Amino acid sequence: MHNVDFIIVGVYLLVMFAIGLFMKGKAGQSITSYFVADRSLPGWWVGLSILATTFAADTPLAVTGLTAKGGVQANWFWWSWVIGYIVVALVMAKRWRRAQVLTDVEFIELRYDGASASALRAFKALFLGVLLNGFILGWVITAMTKIADPFIQWSALSPPLYELFSCWPSWLLINDLNTTITVILVLLIVMIYSAAGGIRGVILTDLFQFGLAMGTAILFAYFAVDYVGGLGAMHEGLAQLKGDSYDDFTNIIPSKDSTLLPFRLFIIYVLIQWWVRYDSDGTGYIAQRFQTARNDQAAKEGGLWFAIGFAALRAWPWIIVALCSVLVFPTLDDPEMGYPLMMKKVLPVGLLGLTFTSLLAAFMSTVDTHLNWGASYLVNDVYLRFLRPNASSRQAIYASRLAVVFIFLIAVIFASQMTSISGAWVFFINAASGLGIAQLLRWLWWRANAWTEISALSTGFITTVALQQNIYPIINLSSDYHLVIIAGITLVVCLTVTFLTPAPSPVTIKTFQSKTSPIGFWPSTRRKQPSISIYIKEIMVALGAAFGILFGIGYCLMLHWLLGGLFIVIGTLCTYALIQSPEKQKKNQSL
Repeated sequence: MHNVDFIIVGVYLLVMFAIGLFMKGKAGQSITSYFVADRSLPGWWVGLSILATTFAADTPLAVTGLTAKGGVQANWFWWSWVIGYIVVALVMAKRWRRAQVLTDVEFIELRYDGASASALRAFKALFLGVLLNGFILGWVITAMTKIADPFIQWSALSPPLYELFSCWPSWLLINDLNTTITVILVLLIVMIYSAAGGIRGVILTDLFQFGLAMGTAILFAYFAVDYVGGLGAMHEGLAQLKGDSYDDFTNIIPSKDSTLLPFRLFIIYVLIQWWVRYDSDGTGYIAQRFQTARNDQAAKEGGLWFAIGFAALRAWPWIIVALCSVLVFPTLDDPEMGYPLMMKKVLPVGLLGLTFTSLLAAFMSTVDTHLNWGASYLVNDVYLRFLRPNASSRQAIYASRLAVVFIFLIAVIFASQMTSISGAWVFFINAASGLGIAQLLRWLWWRANAWTEISALSTGFITTVALQQNIYPIINLSSDYHLVIIAGITLVVCLTVTFLTPAPSPVTIKTFQSKTSPIGFWPSTRRKQPSISIYIKEIMVALGAAFGILFGIGYCLMLHWLLGGLFIVIGTLCTYALIQSPEKQKKNQSL
């Protein structure tokens, strides 16, 4: 990179650092201020912050790899998640906000009772806050190394700094010494502003980071297309390169005889994957963001901003760059590297630095969320719940900042070992997927108890191990289909366990109902039960908005102008319907 590019990166890092320090005083007022911003933020802040977190440094690389290997339709692996996110936005968001909990793990003792609930809360705080966080951060950091390596060489940039790090322990190296220096310096900045500014600092930096990341992604796609001669030339080149498989490679929806994405796997993505994920009900940092909303309606609006933006805004700049990279670098061993290599190939001085900064911003917006989120579990659900329940506000804030530092250290350790445990990532996601079923049941059915979740998590883990070790050799299925088996076995086991164990007490159920107004199968109350049909209509309209815009832009980029225009009209009308229904929203806000 040119000196101008490095100056852009340096200015950005200073701005992020300054925002965190500026928010320090506000964050330090109380633990509620530190972790949920006194529940005072507008919906669009909430939604864009979640969107920025999912716009991680690994995401454009992952999308590039998916598209280069499996064509455009391979992105249904993550497009299908939009269905779940819309359900969360329209059904769960208001209820999470009404629960008035600091973390989704605290929610366990609102929903269940007894020793099993306390034990589950402690276990999930450590499981999600340390283990899952460590895996996610390690994965994101590993992806960042692929982006940074082609651009930054500390041995040339700053020989004294490179020499200073020469004593770094070899077992803590992240790829190599050069990469380790880059990652540690960036993580230190993120750790400092996250620890100082709390969730307000995190969200405020997220808004800036998302705008930068999205804007530069669009510019990058424009320069990539221009480099290969325009959209028409891109498609002509792909047609020559792919031959008879060109149509399959550029199809947005797979055909029944697709060789790239088998239609039955597409059906699994659309009908099953989104509701068995461990965050199927918004658990995790999404629920934390809902708690920062100023009211129920703001939480719902934030969820919709995120869900629709997740599909409609993010996908196509990355996919277009991926398609161009297939033409420019057709023989890459690692297709994910097509994204940073295209940056070096097509971007001019200044814009290269800005695009690199945008990926750095995407990386930081993910890391800062996970540092704050993980710390919230350790402080609220371990330290204050079990170790120091009578701690003062000052002690809780001090513990929170120490917890951020601890999660930072965990992230470094996981990242340094990721080359040896990266294969465990798929295993880990499959094993945790059983939780998705139980976490939906707890919102829909009064009979669900802590043992429902415990049995679901245990079954998911055991079944995943059995499938990976081929303990059931009669099941000769690709690992892509393991999720169906895990979901089916988990559902049977957790329902059986639920019926064999005591239900939560009537007092607990009544308190939960009065606070959150859940839908589904619950004891009758004087309060009017929400109409399921209202939610179904809203979900269908929101799906029309998200996928209408997604397909509309996509078909235009695939040069199917008439079909693209039709979907854009559908998406626009559905979006308008969502925006123009405030009276209905007010009427249903109490439901």
